[in-house]
Amino acid sequence: MLGRVVGFLLLILCAAQVHAQQVLVSIHPLALLVKTAWPELQVSALVAPNQSPHDFTMRPSDRKRIYNADSVVWLGEEFEPYLAKVLGDQPNIDLGGLVDPSHHREHDHGDVHDPHLWLNPDAVFPILDLVQNTLGLSEPELFKKRFQLWQIKAQRQLYPYSKVGFVSYHDAFHYWVDTFNLNQLAMVASHPEQPVGTRHVSHIRTLLASGKAQCLFVEPQFNAPIVNKLHQGLDIKVVNIDPMGSTHQIDNANFLEFYDELLGQFLYCFAPN
Repeated sequence: MLGRVVGFLLLILCAAQVHAQQVLVSIHPLALLVKTAWPELQVSALVAPNQSPHDFTMRPSDRKRIYNADSVVWLGEEFEPYLAKVLGDQPNIDLGGLVDPSHHREHDHGDVHDPHLWLNPDAVFPILDLVQNTLGLSEPELFKKRFQLWQIKAQRQLYPYSKVGFVSYHDAFHYWVDTFNLNQLAMVASHPEQPVGTRHVSHIRTLLASGKAQCLFVEPQFNAPIVNKLHQGLDIKVVNIDPMGSTHQIDNANFLEFYDELLGQFLYCFAPN
């Protein structure tokens, strides 16, 4: 009798695993957030964690993954037009409406909203609420409480450095600058695919040489030769920072570890040499 009961329970468990929702998320850091909030979901990311979504090219295997997913979480047509063409009637969660229109970047075709939604602490709960309501999930109360505690810690640790200047290679941290009242003096590239002009390089070098900036942030996704030209011969701290969370695995995701890593890099930048 006991064996039958155990077998029945195992059958139920296997059935639950088979029917677990397959959620495909367009980019890695958002996949980390979704998986952290709902570990029971089967979550994967479309764009590889070490690849910039700015230069992503759709492959036939990617199309197959989209069609096999129960739902797709993405940033919307404005930011990911390559997805809009293939989604069709596929169930999806468009996060584009959560992007703050006050944040934008400039490029050859005018201004566009800043797509770095996952780096906006104020957008984390709205993202979770939208995914929860669309997929009929339970509220991730424990994660939300932990995230609120993290915000309090980050505010306390970053508060003394609000006047300390820094320069970023890529314009990814506007949201952190606003949320934590940080002092970003300049950015090397507003759009990473565009070449950086000689005059702007000279301006950045002058700024770095002036001592006004405590560090230069560079990202592993943009291994541009120009980075060395920017700081060569200068006494400036160069800090690697990864806004994509590429070293964090989705299967055992911990979004707060990713945010803690970013926080640690900012604190390392601001620390006296």
